[in-house]
Amino acid sequence: MARQAVAADSQWVTSVPQALDLARRENKAVLLDFTGSDWCGWCKKLDAETFSKPEFIDYARKRLVLVELDFPRQTPQSAELKAANKALQEKYSVRGFPTLVDLAPDGSVLWKQTGYLAGGPAALIAKLNEVGPKPVASAPVYQPPNYAPAKVTRKPGDEPRLQGIFYSSSHPRILLEGKNCEEGDSVDGMRVLKIAPGKVTVEWKGKIKELTIN
Repeated sequence: MARQAVAADSQWVTSVPQALDLARRENKAVLLDFTGSDWCGWCKKLDAETFSKPEFIDYARKRLVLVELDFPRQTPQSAELKAANKALQEKYSVRGFPTLVDLAPDGSVLWKQTGYLAGGPAALIAKLNEVGPKPVASAPVYQPPNYAPAKVTRKPGDEPRLQGIFYSSSHPRILLEGKNCEEGDSVDGMRVLKIAPGKVTVEWKGKIKELTIN
C-alpha cells in the first residue's frame, strides 16, 4: 500500500488523544483520515495521489499530526482499536470513506471533507492552510515591570534560578537555569511540579517551594 511505502517519511498514528497532545506541544493541526485501507478504492487513490507524494509528506512533517482511523475488511485489528475507531466514526458523523477531519490543537473541528478530494497535495494543502490554525509565536516571558535579570555567578550546589515563565493553559513552560522545562522536568535536582502565571511550584532538596521572578 502507498501509505505503508512512505511510513518512514510521514508517521501516521492511530490514537487521537496522543495526536492532540502532540499537536498542543508542537502547535500543529491534527488530520484524521477515516479510511477503508484494504477495500475502498477512493481511499487507495487518495493515498497514492496525495498522502504518498513528497509535497504532502514535507508539509505534514512541519504542520500536521496524522491519524489513520482504519475500517478494513481483511486486515486484522484489535477489539480495542475497532471500538475506538467506531466511537470516533460516530463522534464525527462519518458516513462514507474516505473522510478527512482537520482538528485544531484544542480538538475543535476546523474542516471536514467526505469523499475523495481531487487535486493531489496542492488541493489538500491549500484547504488546510485556508482553515488554519495559523502558526503562533512563542508566548512572551512573564516579567514584572522594571524587570532586570541579575548577573550572578551560580556556585555548585546553589539553587537553580527561575529566569522566565512561558505560560499558556495548554503548554506552560519555564526557563530554569538556562534550560527550557515543562512540568515534571528536573534541573540540577530541582523538579518542576506546577507552572502558573507568575509563579512556579518546585521540589528542591525534599521541600516544596514556590519560585517567582523578582
